[in-house]
Amino acid sequence: MKGLNLIARQVSRLRYQRGWTQDELADLLQTTGWFITRSGVSKIEGGSIYVPDFRVVWLASVFKVEVSDLLPKIDWKAPVVETLGKYITPAKLIPPAELLLSVSFDSAQFTPNKEERRSHGIRIEG
Repeated sequence: MKGLNLIARQVSRLRYQRGWTQDELADLLQTTGWFITRSGVSKIEGGSIYVPDFRVVWLASVFKVEVSDLLPKIDWKAPVVETLGKYITPAKLIPPAELLLSVSFDSAQFTPNKEERRSHGIRIEG
C-alpha cells in the first residue's frame, strides 16, 4: 500500500515482532514524551500520515533500532522517483514526481583518487 511515509511497514513489523499492540506502542511513546494515541500509531502504520524526521528518530529509540531499520530496502542505483513511488503515493510527492529528474547515486564518483586528493591538499598516508 502506498501512503505518506516510508516507515509504515517497518513500524508495523517491529511492533508485531515485539508482541506489542498499537495501544502498547502508543503508551511507550507517551512515556517518552510523544503524545500519540492508538489511532495515531494506526495512521503511521497505515501510511495515512506524514512522519517528520525527528519522529522517525523517536520511534527508532523506542524500538531500540537504528533509524535505517525503519526504512525500506532501497535500490540506490534506481531513479529516486521510481524508488519513492513504490512507497509514497506519487500525487503526494512534492514536487510532483513528473517534475523530478531521474537521479541515481554511485559512490565511486565521490571518492577522489590519489592525484585529486593531492591537488586539494589532502594528506595521503603510506
